[in-house]
Amino acid sequence: MRTPHVTGLTLLSVLALGACSASDGASGTGGTGGGAGAGGASGVGGGASGAGGAFGISGPSRCDSTLPLCESFEGGLDGTLWKTTKAGDATIAVDDVHAARGTKALHVKTTAGGGSNFAYIKETKTFPATNNVLYGRMFVWFEDALTTDGHFSLAEGAGTGTAAVIRFGGQFKAFGVGTDGGDSGDWTDSDRTKLVPTQTWVCAEFQFDGPTNTFHVWWDDMERPTLTSGPSKHTSFTMPTFNSLWFGWWMYNLAEPQEIWIDEIAVDYKPIGCSQ
Repeated sequence: MRTPHVTGLTLLSVLALGACSASDGASGTGGTGGGAGAGGASGVGGGASGAGGAFGISGPSRCDSTLPLCESFEGGLDGTLWKTTKAGDATIAVDDVHAARGTKALHVKTTAGGGSNFAYIKETKTFPATNNVLYGRMFVWFEDALTTDGHFSLAEGAGTGTAAVIRFGGQFKAFGVGTDGGDSGDWTDSDRTKLVPTQTWVCAEFQFDGPTNTFHVWWDDMERPTLTSGPSKHTSFTMPTFNSLWFGWWMYNLAEPQEIWIDEIAVDYKPIGCSQ
């Protein structure tokens, strides 16, 4: 179980490692955002995480209907909840090749990679966020090893009050947080003490804390001490009043093939954890 933490002033510290030089900012039917997934044993999909036993990889979906949003993808991709955006050779669809829980997950693939080949799904259902504090949780599977030091995003929040987009993703083959478009410029802080693994499920949770303009990140329910950031590291950095959030894949400044699966997306205004 994860250790409870205090919303807003969670204890983390960041290793600021430089930003990328470039900036950038098939849906199906019948998804179940905000509801419990249909579940079922993970068949062709599945895949086990080394840390997964603590909170449950495989087995039925654990999507909690009391959350503002929980998406199991068991009913496909709900076009009334998610808006799909894709460009270049990128594809995005729900399939049953890998699933963290249940039998289905969101599959994103690009062969060429790079800034012009990306895909993501965006939601606005969970806004306005209570106290402008946003938690996002996903299970993510990287089929291909990261081979470059490119800057990528797995999730991005945006809103009003500043043009800054607020990102969870990474750089240097590691998870990271960052921004672009605001007064603090384009930067990414990365956790090079632990590289992103391949062909295993990772439970990743991030907090975008609007009142303190601070990031926090957890990996398999463990805080990453090197992954927090905010005005103390980046002068003039501010977060918007959030009104949208997307999940997917976009590598901006370098090109490499990538294929990922995302499952059990959850959004809340307080800590979520990996067990639900």
